[in-house]
Amino acid sequence: MKNRQKRISWAILSGILLLTISGVLSSFAQSPAEFGGTWNTVTSSGKKIVITLKSTDRRTNVTGTYAVNGLTASYQSPPRAVDPFVRVSFMTGEPPLQSLSSITGTVTGNVLRFKWLEDGGRGAGKFTMSSDGESFEGTFSRTDNPDNTSGGTWNGTRAPNFAGAWQTTSSGRLQFADMVLQQSGIRVTGYLSAGNPSLGMITEGVIDGNTLRFQVLRDVNIMPGRPPQYQYSGTGELVMDKGSRSFKGTILGTPTVGTRLGR
Repeated sequence: MKNRQKRISWAILSGILLLTISGVLSSFAQSPAEFGGTWNTVTSSGKKIVITLKSTDRRTNVTGTYAVNGLTASYQSPPRAVDPFVRVSFMTGEPPLQSLSSITGTVTGNVLRFKWLEDGGRGAGKFTMSSDGESFEGTFSRTDNPDNTSGGTWNGTRAPNFAGAWQTTSSGRLQFADMVLQQSGIRVTGYLSAGNPSLGMITEGVIDGNTLRFQVLRDVNIMPGRPPQYQYSGTGELVMDKGSRSFKGTILGTPTVGTRLGR
């Protein structure tokens, strides 16, 4: 009798345990994918569009911006480089790389269904996240139905994150102990040494795929009390690894390896 009761109790406990595990796994499987971040995207017509998305409410709701007329016109190219022989007495605000249109949507599992709005057009679309969270496949239309695919495909890959503090080395020796970068979408600015323009100020930085290209200006006015005078010093090109933890490239013509110190 006691053995039978034990078997019944064990069967009940096993059932409860299985239900609990099943519920946890089901909840985990349905956790919304993280669409927040900057994405390099391309449509089936070959238009390249940079999207910056932000997720809220435990990743359920997503809002974002992208190049104006990205779906109904051509992508705008980056601004022209600064003349390397021109000195500037102060840094003015850079013009925006792209005007903005909007995306708003909701995530279910690994699928974002959204509506897009831009000057001269509106519609809907759907992005399906990959298993590693680094890319998505999507479609869009000029209708209100996100499952309508009449506009074509709209696929994207996650852009690298250069923002934060970095330490760089060249030929195994310390180069810059605290290079600091700031990123907004695909635009990057910063300093070769934290806030020190005399060593080099990073400007005109633009990310293309996983590569950051930029110019370096230096403050050549060493007289105390006088306004800074920036002069072109050279360029840099850094290629980010997957996961945005390190990069390789060149700064001012010198081979460079960078490791992240923090964000």
